[in-house]
Amino acid sequence: MFLLININKYDTDVLIIGGGLAGISAAMEAASVGVQVTMVVADKLFSGSSFSPYTWGLGIVAPFDELDKKDFVENIYRVGCGLVYKELSYIIVDNIETRIRELEDLGINFKTPQNIMGDETLIPCFDNKHRKWFGFTFEHSKQIFFEKMKELNINILEHQKIVKLFTNKEVFTGALGINENNQFIFFNASSVVIATGGFGGLYKHNLNTEDINGEGLILALSAGCELVNLEFLQFIPGYLKPKYKTIFAETAFKYATLEDAYGNCILEKYFPEGINKKEIMAERSTHGPFSSRMNSKYVDIALFKESLRNPELQGAKVKYDISISNSEGFLIKEYFEWLNQSRGIRYNEEIIITTFAHAANGGIRINKNAETTVKGIYAAGEVTGGMHGADRIGGLSTANALVFGKMAGQNAALFAKNKRSHINESIIKHEIFSYIKSIKIPKFEPNLVLRKIKELMWENGNVVRNAKQLNYAIKQVKELEKDFDREIDSFNEINFINIIKAKNYIDLSLILLTTMLLREESRGSHYREDYPNQRDEFNKFIIVSQNENGVVKYNMESLNNKI
Repeated sequence: MFLLININKYDTDVLIIGGGLAGISAAMEAASVGVQVTMVVADKLFSGSSFSPYTWGLGIVAPFDELDKKDFVENIYRVGCGLVYKELSYIIVDNIETRIRELEDLGINFKTPQNIMGDETLIPCFDNKHRKWFGFTFEHSKQIFFEKMKELNINILEHQKIVKLFTNKEVFTGALGINENNQFIFFNASSVVIATGGFGGLYKHNLNTEDINGEGLILALSAGCELVNLEFLQFIPGYLKPKYKTIFAETAFKYATLEDAYGNCILEKYFPEGINKKEIMAERSTHGPFSSRMNSKYVDIALFKESLRNPELQGAKVKYDISISNSEGFLIKEYFEWLNQSRGIRYNEEIIITTFAHAANGGIRINKNAETTVKGIYAAGEVTGGMHGADRIGGLSTANALVFGKMAGQNAALFAKNKRSHINESIIKHEIFSYIKSIKIPKFEPNLVLRKIKELMWENGNVVRNAKQLNYAIKQVKELEKDFDREIDSFNEINFINIIKAKNYIDLSLILLTTMLLREESRGSHYREDYPNQRDEFNKFIIVSQNENGVVKYNMESLNNKI
């Protein structure tokens, strides 16, 4: 039966997986070195969080001067609650403005407010001072990027998915992809850059595009790479109505009241005694993502618990004070202008919000050269972890994509030049067919599995976590895993993309839930209701790896932050 499967071969030097800023940066840098570059994108070019339609643009921050660099790195470490590789943070801080100037040289314009020091809305989330601020408007940049990639002869393959990375004695040897027509392709490449984004798509409510679902993490893990800080995922309020998956600007919180279906303020029933509602809402307006470090956490806890308590509303109503229309804040004005023009929403409409999964702080572990623990495999952008920590200062996700994207492309190209791929075709063919044969078909439709995973993750791995919920979710996911028990008996009946996606969701959700369970404390974006305080015994990274038999391992690693 498997002899009937036609597997095409595609030769390239460097393979880039992902079509966001990290992938684009890697591709352009690698191609400029003079190697053949191919981008494989699950959806389409200009995808992922970098070009998300659910927000109005991306802020990028940079230090003012050399002295500010040291302060910036120390603040990244403080905000990350210590779980940061300072060496990686310093590389971002030291290189981000250079990357911005390089993009300006391409013709990309950044918004730079005139009165940055006098505008509190421009202090980055979780930071304690102003930095240089650059607004990246992605619609303006698409044509410029596309023309440059065309000039560099970068091959772009859209609507294709990489499903397996192959290695030989801890060295990358190639990748297996599948296209929308259910056809397999073997990519004979010397190196690969994984730039597939985060894993917010595992949640029912998320502010990501469909391709941001963490499958790049499973690719890396199964190839021998390590993962770090997976329990730290940002949640941010988003609209359920009037237009689903619209980001809620945190700067508006100090003008807002959260109400139930009957017009009653929901906060009092969830706030501890003695908490000043006005002060908490003002504090909550200074940062987008939820954090357990601050008293403003009670706003998100109230919002999430109210969403579970009221299945009809599924969130809370937002009522704005009329004074918001006179706000002088740059980001408030930018947000409501975008909200009106792009989403057709005015501030005085009926708005219902809840907690949405937004961006990952953890992912594939890389070193200062964007290398993973497997030679020839590089990673960049939100799919990576360690340069941020338990919380992330606003504007650093995009900075990470630009800086490490370029670095990954440069080093992947150099690796490819020094090690041209010479594959043993019979061995590769055997590995490909062994992989395809190992795919098991679930009893139920893959889409039903995906929907169940998303519900379990949103309800049990959200801003409020505890051992009971996490153990329940793990048990339910394992029951779903048991349903993948039927071997392929007819190639033509199989939709491989959906089946592989469903199994990846199961594998990754089990890993995420387990790391959340293992961290018995509250730290940054990870809040354990049963362990509400940060604990010194957990001043350690949780490192996830996989042995040769496919068994996932979890190890605690002590901090080592020498630069």
